[in-house]
Amino acid sequence: MKRPLLLTLIAGAAMFLVVLVLYLPAAWLSGMLPPQWHCADIGGSVWQGECLHLQVAGSPLGDASWNLSASRAFTGKVAGDVDVEGSAISVRADVDTNFSGVGELRNVKARLTLDPALLPQLPRDQRGTVSAELKRVVLAQGPAPRLLEGFVELRDLRQVNAHPAELGSYRVDFDGTAAPDGSVHGKLRDLGGPFAVEGTITLTPPNNYLVQGFITGRSADAERTVREISLGAQPDASGRSPFSFEGSY
Repeated sequence: MKRPLLLTLIAGAAMFLVVLVLYLPAAWLSGMLPPQWHCADIGGSVWQGECLHLQVAGSPLGDASWNLSASRAFTGKVAGDVDVEGSAISVRADVDTNFSGVGELRNVKARLTLDPALLPQLPRDQRGTVSAELKRVVLAQGPAPRLLEGFVELRDLRQVNAHPAELGSYRVDFDGTAAPDGSVHGKLRDLGGPFAVEGTITLTPPNNYLVQGFITGRSADAERTVREISLGAQPDASGRSPFSFEGSY
């Protein structure tokens, strides 16, 4: 075989591989999704594509789309932006992580409607809307973030069981400071409603949380509820009652 012909074939094969990598159909890799993830239809490429009617653990989330950098993937990075839009949830974020999920999310905007008719895992007796705007989220191994900068709001929380009640709206602000022990701290306050609340939220690796602070009822009925949930603990000189609860996620 003549040398020019050999070089032409090598160049053609290299170009074919480049095109294949750049336009690799996303559907070819659908079998690599976690078993609890399911897409009704996958379109586009691995780098720019969409997953229609995404379900995770049986919960319908909506349609997902992504726009990722092929060149960064060759350095072991997942970089680009992802978006999920559904009736119960909306999430948009810029991603810069490794293939294990360690790295950062930026410009995160999210909304979640608390309604078990849309997501069966949500509380049956509560309704409301959770929204978040986070400039930066630092992720490490495990579910707990290592740093948060931005805020999360819970709006119009209400109880809809046999004893319906308005429970108010709340906000947690994270200043983007990383604690030496890896915990994340946020300032909690109310945004109006029957209860005046001021406190803190602490997220501790691997998946623990602690919420504590002070609460005051803005009406006689609300203050009676405060007395019940605080187990009769005496308020301080300003009339505020301490509260604290913890758990894992």
